[in-house]
Amino acid sequence: MQTASLCAAALVALLILLAWIFRDLRPGYPHGWYLMKFDTAAGLLLSAAGLALLSARQAPSRLWCARVLSLLILLLAVTPLYEHLSGRSTGFDTLFVTDPTSDKPGLMATQTAVYLLLMALSLLVATLPYRLSGTTVVVLVMLLVLHTLIIFSGYCFDVVQLFGQSMSTRTSPHTLLCMLLLVIALIGWRTQLGYFSVLAGSGLGSRLARKILPLVLLLPFALMLCSTAMVRAGWLTLQVAVGLTIAVMAAALAALVAMMGRRINHLERGLHELSLNDELTGVLNFRGFEWLGEQSFREAQSSHSVLTLLVFRVEGVNEIGETYGHEASSHLIQDMARMLRESFEPADIIARTGNDEFVVITKDENTGGVIALMRIGEAIEALNAAGGSYKAHFSVGEATSDPDAEETFHDLIEKAGLRRRERWRVEHVFSGEGERTSAAASRSPPAQPSLHDASS
Repeated sequence: MQTASLCAAALVALLILLAWIFRDLRPGYPHGWYLMKFDTAAGLLLSAAGLALLSARQAPSRLWCARVLSLLILLLAVTPLYEHLSGRSTGFDTLFVTDPTSDKPGLMATQTAVYLLLMALSLLVATLPYRLSGTTVVVLVMLLVLHTLIIFSGYCFDVVQLFGQSMSTRTSPHTLLCMLLLVIALIGWRTQLGYFSVLAGSGLGSRLARKILPLVLLLPFALMLCSTAMVRAGWLTLQVAVGLTIAVMAAALAALVAMMGRRINHLERGLHELSLNDELTGVLNFRGFEWLGEQSFREAQSSHSVLTLLVFRVEGVNEIGETYGHEASSHLIQDMARMLRESFEPADIIARTGNDEFVVITKDENTGGVIALMRIGEAIEALNAAGGSYKAHFSVGEATSDPDAEETFHDLIEKAGLRRRERWRVEHVFSGEGERTSAAASRSPPAQPSLHDASS
């Protein structure tokens, strides 16, 4: 894109230069070619050459050549600006060729001279070290974009003051085309250096910006052109056309903002789920539990309400994995997550915080999750009665927060984990099952950080 824009701008400027130098070529050119003055064509061609030098691999010789070209462009821009401001002719405009087509021979429009001035400064500053040129070049490029859009607007709405001083001294359409092409090439070059990278990146924001930017740039011009055409046709008065244009533009921009907001929310939800959800079970992972759990605990403390935290451990997961394979242990973990989701309320927080460990935070002040525990017990019995190759068991510990106590969220976690371990010892150690489960667990450490490790 950048190379094509540079080549196209250079080709147009070169063809106009040849027409000014060789009179025999002029009959073959379209009418109005002479509106791009010799100095204008030379300035645009030098701009394309300077930009090509800076876009290529930079070397000291290229930088010096770019500086020389920038100074020549600066001379071509400053001279006509001086003539417009002072009203005096310097003779520089007709130094190389004569111009019998204008009442001010060879004099380019003020708008064209300002464009070349900004382009010369952009190229000249870009040859300086990064710490001196970074922000300045970006500002100059934005001014170039604004200046080019103003000239384009003048042509759209037939306002001569925006693109020239008269019909013979103006920024011609082919000059405007070269300006647009050079601005595109300049932005493409700065994008490669890290500026305007949002327009060239591969991320979601970059793709969204590339889709939205053309609409934002073209929408005001399209609406104003339609309203102007209706006024000229006599369909609308000027006041009605202006009012309708403003209303439609406001509605379109509001719809655009809403669309972007919806898209960003969708992307945010996707990122949120990827970073906070457990891939195997679909419930929250350890990070999601810490984030949402801490937030729920603080809300309960500030509102002087209570919440109950339950810690579940699926017993024998490592043994089942060793005996029946990894798929069997994964199915058991998925079944446990499903039973927790079906037993607790949708507003409760359910998370997998370890390889065989789950945690639930419920705000059920009346039963503290007792009814949910009964449901889980019934679901476990139904799962074991189905006649599978292994039996599912779990241990649980719970702790209820006290709004008046000076405790932290991790204190609550530790309390629930301690109660679960105490119950596990009472129920299993004396039967010998605890030693076997502990030995199996020591041979196969958890794949994820355990809740007890994080809270201790």
